[in-house]
Amino acid sequence: MQFKVRRILPENIEKEIQNVGFSQSYLGFGVQKHKFLNIKIYDLKPEAATIIKQTALSSGCDAAVHHNVLTHNIELSNAVLSGTVSQLKTVADKLNLQQFSLDKVSAEILKQIVIYEKGYINTDGTVKKLALPKIMGILNITENSFSDGGKFLDPKCAIKHAFKMIEDGAGIIDIGAESTRPGSEPIPADIEIKRITPVIKELKNNTACREIQISIDTRNSKTAKAAAELGADIINDVSGLTWDKNMPNTIKDTGADIIIMHSRGTPKDMDTLCNYKNTAEEVYFELYDRVKKALDAGIAPEKIIIDPGFGFAKNNEQNFEILSRIEEFKSMGFRVLAGLSRKRFIKSLLKDTADLEALNSLTAQASFYFALKGINIVRVHNVEKSRQALDLAEKLI
Repeated sequence: MQFKVRRILPENIEKEIQNVGFSQSYLGFGVQKHKFLNIKIYDLKPEAATIIKQTALSSGCDAAVHHNVLTHNIELSNAVLSGTVSQLKTVADKLNLQQFSLDKVSAEILKQIVIYEKGYINTDGTVKKLALPKIMGILNITENSFSDGGKFLDPKCAIKHAFKMIEDGAGIIDIGAESTRPGSEPIPADIEIKRITPVIKELKNNTACREIQISIDTRNSKTAKAAAELGADIINDVSGLTWDKNMPNTIKDTGADIIIMHSRGTPKDMDTLCNYKNTAEEVYFELYDRVKKALDAGIAPEKIIIDPGFGFAKNNEQNFEILSRIEEFKSMGFRVLAGLSRKRFIKSLLKDTADLEALNSLTAQASFYFALKGINIVRVHNVEKSRQALDLAEKLI
């Protein structure tokens, strides 16, 4: 008898398990046995790394460790632990009984599984449908933003553009009154407040905007406080809470959500600070340290949104690496925002960098990609094109 065989991609496992007649009531748990996770563990003593390796093998999965672990010719080793969700739970249970503080490793493995399942499995065990990202429309009320500086400095023009983006499908309007383009200078909070106030008031007083969230792109706690008092829902701090020491407590006191973005230095000098040995890893943990600052200040985890900071203290190659590994940032356990609209590294793909239509199309294609990766928010200049791209993505996820 001739048997037919084909490979199934991980993202199609749920549908294929259903197709073979698997019990619908146990589908979510069944998928765990077919969904593969890779978890990296850092700074293990050789003894601990050896136990993890042996425990993984005994549980049907594997762990890659440094080749000198067995001979103890290395002080510390990282490990990449790989297996299905079901297998990794078994590994965690076994490690919980081991010495060398491996109970803490066990807890971290289980934490990663919880983060994964929160985005994938409903509480009743059924499989969630991946949600589309919210579209955040960019509204620059500035003189010198890299893409549209001066275009919406007049409040009437800014308000008109905000309503156009809402009509096109934006669920969030991100209002910025200070340019953070490379080399730009800071402006006083009083000027920021003067620029954003009429726009926030108009949006908040309009019944058509009841479901729309307002985000304020600012590094200044004074601006953040004033914006929240006017009704802003989100503060978008491109400095990642490093510019203004009062920002964490201000966010906590206002109750606003906070977008914590990765960067180094300031817009004036950030292009000189792109010295990474391992870009994705360093960006991840530098961002994690800033999130910890927010948590230590008492900001609730559900209020936090993280942004890997495309274009901020990263060269073209580094930006593309972060883009290819964007899904890994979900393992931090917070909502993820991606904002690469019209940025230099995207422009580098075009022969004619002044072709705005082509640049908007590339940004929309990135929005499509982010939808497939489960990213929560996409920040864009041209809302209409990204909305069209997400409409297509909705048919595929």
